[in-house]
Amino acid sequence: MNQWFRRLAEVPGIEYECSPNIDRSLLPEHDAIPEVGTYTFDGKIHDSISWKTTEGSTSASPAHRWQGWGHIPEPRLNEALTQAILRQCQETLELPGILSDYHHALQSCHELLWKHRRQDTWIITEIERLCLLDIQLDEVQNSISSERNRGFNLSWGRLIQLYENEGNLYEAFALARRVDTLYPRDESKDYWRETSTVKLQPRIDRLEAEDDA
Repeated sequence: MNQWFRRLAEVPGIEYECSPNIDRSLLPEHDAIPEVGTYTFDGKIHDSISWKTTEGSTSASPAHRWQGWGHIPEPRLNEALTQAILRQCQETLELPGILSDYHHALQSCHELLWKHRRQDTWIITEIERLCLLDIQLDEVQNSISSERNRGFNLSWGRLIQLYENEGNLYEAFALARRVDTLYPRDESKDYWRETSTVKLQPRIDRLEAEDDA
């Protein structure tokens, strides 16, 4: 079932607190409730979710429509572009939507911020936090919903890369092992398997050998 939620923080198993700078009550459609139904296709029963709009109705949730799917927001007064990107993501996570809406908001945000990571140290910290939250969502999604993202979640690869760049090999390896657990061989991409656990293990072995010398 494609479940919907009032906000990301209400997804079971997700540990998330919105920024105090975001006032959820001021966001449009923050209290929207969809019409949930079923339909039959190819002999199977499927769920349907419809949201009322001024033009009629749509399958796109308020969270989906607010984030703009990769749209770069216009900065507000005294707001840098990177701050606007993060703020739009935080607002999206406070709106009603389905799990994939929140996943795409998080992934889009950290990918946009990645391009500006050398501007300020806080950006790297936020990228790590966003990736960890999306990874948590990815793991929770597999346990509570059939709405499964069949492709490889880029947040795993981005965070592994970040840890490698910073020399945090143990953190990168632990994350890579979690990828192997969540994405069995018939679902994960061999590319990531070869550039994560297989590549990291020899580096860790060398590091430990140097420590023992």
